[in-house]
Amino acid sequence: MNTEVTPLAPAARAAYGVYATFPRRRDAATELAARLDRMLAYASARARMAVWARVVPQLDSAVADVQTAATTRRGRRALTRTARQTAQAAIEAFERAYAASLPYDDHGRYHPAPGTEYPFSVSDIGRAAVQLLGPDWHAESTPWGVGACIEHEDEPGANFLLAVDEDGDLYLWANLRGESRTYLTDVSSAFGLPAVAARVADAVRGIRDAD
Repeated sequence: MNTEVTPLAPAARAAYGVYATFPRRRDAATELAARLDRMLAYASARARMAVWARVVPQLDSAVADVQTAATTRRGRRALTRTARQTAQAAIEAFERAYAASLPYDDHGRYHPAPGTEYPFSVSDIGRAAVQLLGPDWHAESTPWGVGACIEHEDEPGANFLLAVDEDGDLYLWANLRGESRTYLTDVSSAFGLPAVAARVADAVRGIRDAD
């Protein structure tokens, strides 16, 4: 989980710390309620996303509890205890929702930061593979890094194209004595770049040996 936290949460935690220590101070309650209210506004503006919709009532209750504890004398100790509990729970819920929503925009559409959805490109795999094949091998990226041309310097007419087909499967197209296509269906980006590159290097060696 991404642990980045909006500045609203740390500010609310700081206000909560003062309130928990000095619950009878009206200014501490006022500050905490104000911080929670800002978080409520942030969450409400994104309530079309389920993760935020669940936080809104928690924050709303926390604001109400803190304000009630600050303005009611009878049973104030119990009200303050409740206010502390609901405020802390609401802040924690806000932090979880914020972390969960980072890959999404304000309209709920999946929108990961560039380079985070897929940690490496197909051209990265090709370049890592030639490091395993040896110093006589080279790789060139295709446009946008969606593929890699792998070639041995002593065989300029014979090369390999590492790419992904329309179904999302990684494959090696080989142009040796004839054309062939070898699918690498037993790997995924979750394996990590070194493991995928090693699988590609093994496939290149196997195709050359079989030719």
